[in-house]
Amino acid sequence: MVNAKRQKEMKSLGFLLQNDKEHFAVRFLSKAGNFTVGELNNINKLAEKYGRGYCGLTTRLQIEIPWIKDEDVEKVIEEAKKLGLHHGGTGQKIRPLVACKGTVCLHGNIDTQEICRQLESKYFGTDTPHKCKMGIVGCANNCAKANINDIGVMGKTIPEFNLDKCIGCGLCIQGCRQKALEVVDKKIIYNEELCVSCGECVRVCKTNGAIAKEEGADIFVGGRFGRGMRIGDSLGRIFKEEEIVFVIDKIMEHYREIGNKGERISGVMDRVGKGKFISEVLRKLD
Repeated sequence: MVNAKRQKEMKSLGFLLQNDKEHFAVRFLSKAGNFTVGELNNINKLAEKYGRGYCGLTTRLQIEIPWIKDEDVEKVIEEAKKLGLHHGGTGQKIRPLVACKGTVCLHGNIDTQEICRQLESKYFGTDTPHKCKMGIVGCANNCAKANINDIGVMGKTIPEFNLDKCIGCGLCIQGCRQKALEVVDKKIIYNEELCVSCGECVRVCKTNGAIAKEEGADIFVGGRFGRGMRIGDSLGRIFKEEEIVFVIDKIMEHYREIGNKGERISGVMDRVGKGKFISEVLRKLD
């Protein structure tokens, strides 16, 4: 049986005690959800040598090798280091960041994985008042559930319609899953209330009848899931792609300034008021 002190020490390194209280699962870290072929091969080798020949994927796009014996932990750490593999991802700090495949996806409005890599290099593993999760998605499909992270980013394209160039072909209507568009007298009628800013109408339009009025991302704060669920609140504006990291810098700055130990961003917002939290973040941007 692994004692409590050892269990705590190993957890901080990404070795999580299994329910038999004798084995660990070690969590290897991706880069924005990606592993190279070489990294995957090396993880497989460790799984065959020290585990039971298989791996598991976590919900935050990391890879775990279960069934590591306690007496083999230090060997795994040493070999992983030589192979260039990184393990960790727990504790009161920034957890592994998650990005959807918006960078290469047909629906992506922003370079999700590059943004994730920039944030990861700056924040992953750094101390925070409580655990803090970040998620980046490329569109309103929200595959990585951005707004149930402490900080979430959702790529958006706000459309604008030039009726002088619209020929009423209906391509944008076919692409609009929200039914926010219709053709009346061979011209597009736009229902802004139904629109989720996915950008599909802009992508499919061949005549520049639909163009991008704004491109960038909505940013959410205070989301969480699990034992207590809260949908994150939007900062209330669309930020350009090149502004995203700077905005998150200011969110993190404010969280670290006023957050109490053991308090997630959602807890801070509940305590001080979500309106005040958001207004203070926006003030730091000016």
